[in-house]
Amino acid sequence: MNDKQELENLNSQKKDLSRLNLRKSNFENINLVEAKMEQVDLSRANLKNASMYGINLSGSNLFKTNFENANLNNANLNNCNLLGVNLSNTKLKNINWGDDYKVINELEAEKAYNNGDIITAKEKYKEAEDIYRTIKISMQTQTLGTETGAFFIREMIARRKQFDKFSATRIASKIIEITTGYGEKIWNIIFTILGIIISCMLLYGIEGVKYGDPINGDRIIGFFTDDIQKYGFLNTIGNLFYFSVVVYSTVGFGEMIPIGPIGKSIMIFEGIIGGLVLAILIIALYKKSMDR
Repeated sequence: MNDKQELENLNSQKKDLSRLNLRKSNFENINLVEAKMEQVDLSRANLKNASMYGINLSGSNLFKTNFENANLNNANLNNCNLLGVNLSNTKLKNINWGDDYKVINELEAEKAYNNGDIITAKEKYKEAEDIYRTIKISMQTQTLGTETGAFFIREMIARRKQFDKFSATRIASKIIEITTGYGEKIWNIIFTILGIIISCMLLYGIEGVKYGDPINGDRIIGFFTDDIQKYGFLNTIGNLFYFSVVVYSTVGFGEMIPIGPIGKSIMIFEGIIGGLVLAILIIALYKKSMDR
């Protein structure tokens, strides 16, 4: 079937249009609002300016399909092959992309990887990366910030999984995903900041830090000094936490200084990492505020 009018008439009668072979068809300006078209072959079809609000294309082959200026709001694109699809100016609000926004190419890559077919897995991950990038670019033009961020994360994950499993690049990418969500997950960034501050606080307590106390004189604050017995554990923890925050935020008041090589090394690390992660947090907050 490749007659545009006939297809519109069948849809207006609420007919099930699933499993049709419509590859290379020209359906420009077609009206298929809320059509049921599961597992349809629309590869290389022209659907420019089509009205397809709420359409169910689950499991369909959309290889190099042209959706330029089409309305796909509220559509179901779960498990669709979207490789090479044209989404220029396509309306993509409230799309059902599947669990965790994964396209079928990434699911196939995971299956191939689990079966030991690494070459096929890398090819499928590459396809998935290209698809995620296409969707991300289209959504950016529509200021769909949350979805854009989700597909950027999926793009980066698909790219990471093309590297060798224990390569430095793949490990570094995984660390970035966990700690910052590739700059898209604010809570990941906040927990990372707190984790670094607390970890460094504990490390400072090993050798101790010198505190120029204007009332009681100079003190060595640490877990293995007399100060903890004199002033108590909470006082020691509080001062070390304060020092760690000051170092992390690069404020540097100077009333506390590390006294050993471990503390000085941790201070250098925390100051550098603090500036980087805080910059990522500011950018993430800016993007979220602009979305609203």
